[in-house]
Amino acid sequence: MDTGALLATLRDLEVQTHQASVRADAGQLGRILHPEFVEVGRSGQSYTRTQVLEEFQGAVSQFSIWSQEYTLQVVTSDVALLRYHSAHVATDGHLERHTSRSSLWQQSSLGWQLRFHQGTPVVPFAKIAI
Repeated sequence: MDTGALLATLRDLEVQTHQASVRADAGQLGRILHPEFVEVGRSGQSYTRTQVLEEFQGAVSQFSIWSQEYTLQVVTSDVALLRYHSAHVATDGHLERHTSRSSLWQQSSLGWQLRFHQGTPVVPFAKIAI
């Protein structure tokens, strides 16, 4: 398995979930989220796939999301753990709501799908240029 290629693929999929246009489109987001998707938000509250799709459908985002420091652990040939840091980008460009994120991806007949996601608040970090 080419872990570099897998990291690039999963990072791309993860970044798609950060895009307001994807989040607001239940069809696009639904293809990325596994049927048994569960999220534990940075607040500690759990959300099902249905709740996430309903909450974001048609929503207009007031912020963009910055992400960095992606790492990958291959669990099995069809399961991988992606970890990274993210933050909301304020209108003046500074980062807020700094979060450590973990996403469990599972390969299915539709390709790689997000099975589980968790966000944990962290101390502010500096933006790293890509």
